[in-house]
Parts: sequence; structure tokens; C-alpha cells
Amino acid sequence: MPVHLAITALLAAAAVAAPDARSKGPPGQPAPAATTDPDAARAELRRAIEAALAADFLADAQVGILVRDLEDGTTLFARQSDTLLNPASNVKLFTTFAALSLAGSAYRYPTDVFATSAPSSKGRVEGPLYLRGTGDPALVTADLYELAGRLYARGIRRVEGPVVVDATAFAADRLPPGYDQKDEFAGYRPKVGAFSVNFNTFVVRIAPGPDVGRRATVRIDPPVPSIVLDEANVDTVAGWKRKVSVVHEVDDADRIHLRVTGDIGVDASVLDYRFPVVDPSRYAGEVFLLVLRQRGIRVAERHVERGAVPRKAVRLGSHRSPAMAELVRAVNKFSNNFMAEQILYGLDDARPATFDGALARVRAYYEALGLAANALDLGNGSGLYDTNRATPRAIVRLLEHAYADFRYAPDFLASLPIVGIDGTTRRRLRKTEATGWVRAKTGTLDGVSALSGYAGATGRAPLVFAIVMNDLSKWKGHAARKVQDRIAEALARYAKATAPSPRPNAPSPAEPRPAQ
Repeated sequence: MPVHLAITALLAAAAVAAPDARSKGPPGQPAPAATTDPDAARAELRRAIEAALAADFLADAQVGILVRDLEDGTTLFARQSDTLLNPASNVKLFTTFAALSLAGSAYRYPTDVFATSAPSSKGRVEGPLYLRGTGDPALVTADLYELAGRLYARGIRRVEGPVVVDATAFAADRLPPGYDQKDEFAGYRPKVGAFSVNFNTFVVRIAPGPDVGRRATVRIDPPVPSIVLDEANVDTVAGWKRKVSVVHEVDDADRIHLRVTGDIGVDASVLDYRFPVVDPSRYAGEVFLLVLRQRGIRVAERHVERGAVPRKAVRLGSHRSPAMAELVRAVNKFSNNFMAEQILYGLDDARPATFDGALARVRAYYEALGLAANALDLGNGSGLYDTNRATPRAIVRLLEHAYADFRYAPDFLASLPIVGIDGTTRRRLRKTEATGWVRAKTGTLDGVSALSGYAGATGRAPLVFAIVMNDLSKWKGHAARKVQDRIAEALARYAKATAPSPRPNAPSPAEPRPAQ
């Protein structure tokens, strides 16, 4: 599913119920008894976790784990819980909760179009058309097309000047902190900036020809001048296998030149390769020029300029992003690196925003919650590379605080992948006791694997847990996830066993269904 469609689907998702809305029985009546002896259940849980952690491949790894029960505040299991470890994408938990708290669940990023004067009666805009961004992390071509449609509806048919992109809300279009540790032409590590569109990426789309021996179709989406297809030499062969190479070069004018070669099976599905753009502001302006032309608005000058919107400019159209509560779902459900970094960048309360200012503000926020530098050291917003450190206790502390804050808890919990159901955990622990009862954020890097979140049951507060594994041997990521799954399933089993017995004739919860 294309990323923008995945986000659209998320926007329709319903928020979870407030976490403290749990039934203990009518006033004046005792709560139903737990279904299992608590001491025996705790002992069984400890045995299950110890057995999972006894895997041979973990002998030389660092494994930090902490499990606490929010029902009574007890610690059920702890090992290296105060050791600073690389949490990988578990960092997104800190980024997204800070965004909900500091920006607000209802905050929406505005994107506006201006001109130096109102359009003439003949639909002519004299001078430049200004496009101002404020860091919307979810802006895509379809949004700009809608914005162009609003201009057309106002009667605008011609712009006499160029398109000018105002990205001055952020200090620069740049790679996030720590991204310079690797030089990869990969869609998961684009630059960020105040005016970003399509996650600052483009797609090379390859479709097999109608018959064996025919040339495949190779297209750039969206087709803009700064991305040049120099060679498209992909043959259609029998079967469904594909072997395609995409080679890129960047010229002195920061244009990307592509050579696409190889074979694709006549029965193969369409291939999409996503790559980062070099100049986000220019790319955004080029995409807007494209949609203006497609919408029927002619622009006299087809180059893109940069500059600030004049003070007395006239606003011609506006677009507002989804609310922050909806944006953080896309970040955590699908572990979207670009969106996490873009949101972090914008959390600086100074303008132009800087990463130094944003990180300082977020660190101060968590220090006020009692998470000092010896427990949490944030270096970026996504968790990529060797940039961040957190203790399992710091992650659990965040999760405890988030659960207790009624203002943001429903939106935060709704952002987490549901094990066996959706997001990055949709294929984990399907059709098990944990399916639908564990909400947790994954984290994966070379040598690093993490899983942190909540395990719950009807009628009780959930368990909160953090599992962070570092120094894993090469190719042991899958095995690490299996260990985490065993622990998560044991936590769900414990939560269910220690929950109050259902009342007679009480309706059973609906069976959770995986996302389609």
C-alpha cells in the first residue's frame, strides 16, 4: 500500500477508550475475584521470561527488560533495567508523546498560498505565487492538487511570476542528527524541511510489458525537472521474478540522474522503488507547478525560487494537516522515520526552528518528568543509527506517565501497533493469547531489537514493559523478535489470569480481527 494511502487509512481509525475506564463493579460492591492466585501467576510469569531469555544467542548480548503492573504499581520483572541502551525506533515513543504534550493533540500544520495582490477580474495573479510551509509531515501531491483546485475555484487562471517556496519556518533543509553516520540513497532516510511533500521522496515505478520480449514501462512519480531518467532499459521476461538495478548520480545543479536496467517477469506486479530527493524546497515547488498546470492554471515562469512571504501578501488558499493525534499514529504504527524527524524539528518553539532547539526543549520536558541524562539521551526523533540511549526504566516511566495523563493517553495508546492486528506488529503473535491484547512499539537496527508497550486484559489496568536488546550477533534479529514475542505472550497470559472474573451474563469482548 502506498504510504500516503496508509496514512489516509489511519486518519479514519477510531481512538481507543480512555485507559482508566475499567469496570470494578457497582459502587458498594466488591470487585470480582481474580481468576488465578496472584503469587502463583507471578512466579509462572518470571519462569516464562527467564526461559525466553535463556536463548543461547543472547549470551553475549546486552538485554534490558522491565515489567511493571499498573494495577498495583509492582515490578514483576527487571534485568539491566537501568542500563543505557540503544532503543532504536522506541525513540519514537518519546518523540510522539512530547509532540502530543507540547504541540497538542489537535494541532494542525498550515500550508498557505499567497500573492502580493488579489487576482484580477480576469483571473490573473500579478507577480509571484508564494507557497509557505510550516513543517507538515504528511503533505502529499494530492493535498497540493486540492490546494490548486481551490485557487482554480477562485477564478485564478494565470500567474505572471514564478512559484516562490517559503521554507523559513525551519533553519534549513537538512538530514536529521546522526544520519551522517551512513551514506545511503534510501527512502527511509530523507532530508527534512519546513516545506516537504511526499515525505521528501519520489518513486521509480516499473511495470512489465504486455508480452515477453517487450520493454517494461519505467516512470518517475511525480515527474519533475530535478529528477531525470537518463536510461530505462528493463526487459519483460517469462515468469514473475524481477531483477532490476536503479543507479543514481547527482549533478552540480543538484538534479538526480537515474539509470534503470534489468528484467521483470511478465507475471510480476508493478515495482515501486522509493528514493529521497536532494532539495526538498525545490522539489515541493516543482510538484506544485506540476499540479497547477494539470489543474488548468498557467504559470509564466516555470522555475522555482526561494523566499519569505511579504508582510502584506494576500492569502489565496490554505491546507491544514491532519491533527497531531492522527499524525502520531502514522509515526508509531508504521515507524515512519521521516514523520518522526519532521515532527521533532517543528517542536522548537523558536523560529526558524533548529534541531538543537527542538532537542533541548524535548530533553527539558522529560527532565521535568524525572528522566535525567543518565536515563535518557535523545539525539534524534526517529531512533535511526547510533544516536540515542535510554534505559528500559526510562521507557517504562514514559509509558506509565502517558497512561496516567487523561489528556493524551487515548491518542497515544491508539498510536501503538496492536500485536497480531496492525502496523509493524501485524504479523507477530497472530491467533495467540496476545493477539489484540498487546500494544507495543517495535525497534530494529543492526545488532539492536526492541519491543515496548502495554499488555492488558478486560477489567484491569495493563502491564507496562520495555525489552531492549543490544549487541546482537548478525542475522539474529528474527530470533530476538521471537524471544520478545514469547515474553509478550506471557505478559498477556498473566494479565488475563489476574483479571477479575467476568460477571454472570456479561458480554464477551469481540474477537480482534487483523487489518486487511
